[in-house]
Amino acid sequence: MDINTGNLRELARVISEHLRANGFSAEGAANRQVLALAEECGEFVGSYRRWSGQARRSGTAEEMRAELADVVITAFVSAQELGIDLDQAITEKAKVVFTRGWREQAPVE
Repeated sequence: MDINTGNLRELARVISEHLRANGFSAEGAANRQVLALAEECGEFVGSYRRWSGQARRSGTAEEMRAELADVVITAFVSAQELGIDLDQAITEKAKVVFTRGWREQAPVE
C-alpha cells in the first residue's frame, strides 16, 4: 500500500474506510476514536518516560517515535470521525499561538 503522509486528512479517511470494512461500525466511531486518542497519548508518554530514564525499564527512541506517530494519526482519524477539518483547525490555532506572549528572558547580570 502506498501511503501519503503529506496528506494526513486523506490518510485518516482511508483508515476510517478500513475500520468500517473490518467490522467497526460508523455508530460510535467518534467516541471510539476519541478514547483511542487518549490511549495513544498515554502510550506516547510511557514510551517517553522509558526513553528518558524515568521508568523502571528502558525504552528506545524508535519506540517513542512510533508512539508519537500513533498520536498524530489517531488525532487525524478522530477529526475525520468528528467532521473536523484538522488542517484548517491547526492553521487557525497556529495563528493564535503566534499572538501569545512568550516567556520573558531573564535579565543578564
